[in-house]
Amino acid sequence: MARLVLVGFMGAGKTTIGRLLAQETNLPLIDLDEKIVADNQQTIPEIFAAVGEVGFRRLETQALKAALNDDVVVATGGGVVTQAINRQLLQDTLAPIIYLKAPAPVLNQRVANDTNRPIAAKLDAAGFAELVASREAFYQEVSDLTLLTAEVTPETIVATIKAQVLQARNSKNHN
Repeated sequence: MARLVLVGFMGAGKTTIGRLLAQETNLPLIDLDEKIVADNQQTIPEIFAAVGEVGFRRLETQALKAALNDDVVVATGGGVVTQAINRQLLQDTLAPIIYLKAPAPVLNQRVANDTNRPIAAKLDAAGFAELVASREAFYQEVSDLTLLTAEVTPETIVATIKAQVLQARNSKNHN
């Protein structure tokens, strides 16, 4: 079973913080986007071009199901919460789910030059902010703990997760 799951919009720091948490806990990191790329031997834009967002989301669900059964830290893709099946998988896991959150302008700045983000590439700043806002309720729905990532270092976030994860795990087990 996954030990910890990170959710949040693209650019929130899931991969960076996931790597640090994996080092701290001596657990492997499964970054769902990286896993999908490796399994399909295609970049995310190539996968989107070949099978569209719907096809990509199916691959993401398969990767999420597998990752939640492993003793790992999981860094999800930013859109994983858009699918009801994925939200159910996340709600059903006993692993604490941490929502990494940052304001839309910060997220947009962080991913602006990343060519591996086909959804973001199509959006102007207003569209990007609308997409961030449209997913907020989904992130809140599945998470046990929300941490703001805009004005703190990844190391500080990792320390906060380590200090609070047992509390989040205990409260989830009592729900």
